[in-house]
Amino acid sequence: MTPKGAYLFTYNIIVGALWAHVLYDAIVAWMTHGTLPAVWEATATPLKFAQTPALLEVLHSVLGLVRSPPLVTGLQVASRLWLTWGVVALVPGATTTQAVTLLSAGGQPVLQLSLLTLLGAWSVTEVIRYAFFALKELGLEPYPLLWLRYSSFVVLYPLGVASELAMVYLAMPSIRAERPWSLTMPNSLNASFDYYVVCWSALFLYVPGFPKLYSYMLAQRSKVLGAGGKAKARKNE
Repeated sequence: MTPKGAYLFTYNIIVGALWAHVLYDAIVAWMTHGTLPAVWEATATPLKFAQTPALLEVLHSVLGLVRSPPLVTGLQVASRLWLTWGVVALVPGATTTQAVTLLSAGGQPVLQLSLLTLLGAWSVTEVIRYAFFALKELGLEPYPLLWLRYSSFVVLYPLGVASELAMVYLAMPSIRAERPWSLTMPNSLNASFDYYVVCWSALFLYVPGFPKLYSYMLAQRSKVLGAGGKAKARKNE
């Protein structure tokens, strides 16, 4: 294995393990306590440790260590870090104590978006992704993992995006009231910055961003899992 391959293998193993830790802690906390605050208490620190190293992936792309486009990688990483640090962890009293109900029956919620669905979508996706890339550095592409890598997003990506939007929706009243990370005039810089407006602006980026990226991922799935891709994958097993 080359030094580059050894580094990428180690990176993927470590970050994949961190995401597995997040998933495990979320499941245990929910099964034990059944409350969103308990889930956040158990996963707050592991989530930050798992998510923040993604900054290195932008560097990997810029340096040519991986084939991912730097712009796409940068936008994806920025989005995740913003949600983690600038939304969920910024106002946890709003984002980790309640849910957005999409469907109810008999006065009882049937389908909800919450911290739990966010962590579930993110962590399952990342465990699969990092495991796939780690094994790839060893020259291994087991078809079941390949299939999961290019199929699980069909459900998990929309669930993740919907959960991200739910987090922002829950956070906005607190951000509007508290105005964190904002700069008001008058001040020595003679400038103003309203984080509440930034959050709204970021939300509008989801409108063109989601369908474009989802379509790209579907095209990649067809390319990899199509007839030619299947034959190549089975040959590499």
